[in-house]
Amino acid sequence: MKKLTFSLIASAALAAQLVTSPQASAATTKTCTPTQSVEEGPYYLANSPVRSDVTDGQAGKAITLNFTILNTACKPIKGARVDIWYANAQGIYSGVASRGDDLGAGVNSGNFLRGTQTTNAKGVATFKGIYPGWYPARTIHIHEKVWVGGKEVLTTQTFFTDKQNAAVMALAPYNARGAQRITNSNDMVLNRGNVDLNSLLMKLVGTKASSVIVVKP
Repeated sequence: MKKLTFSLIASAALAAQLVTSPQASAATTKTCTPTQSVEEGPYYLANSPVRSDVTDGQAGKAITLNFTILNTACKPIKGARVDIWYANAQGIYSGVASRGDDLGAGVNSGNFLRGTQTTNAKGVATFKGIYPGWYPARTIHIHEKVWVGGKEVLTTQTFFTDKQNAAVMALAPYNARGAQRITNSNDMVLNRGNVDLNSLLMKLVGTKASSVIVVKP
């Protein structure tokens, strides 16, 4: 009788495991929310040079930018192409002419602070440059565009906190232009696009800034 009772209990326990195991497996499955798309803006150039150092002699606070590209299962994507472009300490973009309050150095001004990199096995693309400057129409930001398998999957922008921006703008050569006019709180793109700023803030530690970008290939 005891043997029969023990056998029944063991069978019941095994049946319970079989029932609960799929639920436990589902509970441990990771998912990552796709990074929000943010408008491209007027100054993207498709022929950005393939390089890690985008400084091109521009003066400013040296910074290393690390972008980690993940899929929605939170897995790193190897071989993703990442383009970046942003304004220099004077708030000027390379390779383009000015359009109103959007400042450009001219179509023959080179490719400073523009570049393309391919992610490594950890999904990371690294660039060296300077901390971005501001221009009258916008808060401080960096543009990114991501391709996977030759297909464009995301255009977005990343930002820094107002406190971080103020600290850098107090330094030369940024401080020659006076106080930043537009901050995160009244930036037109952040406001009209209903952008979740917190999800797009770069993590800045010393001279290294990092961002995790999640895409749907």
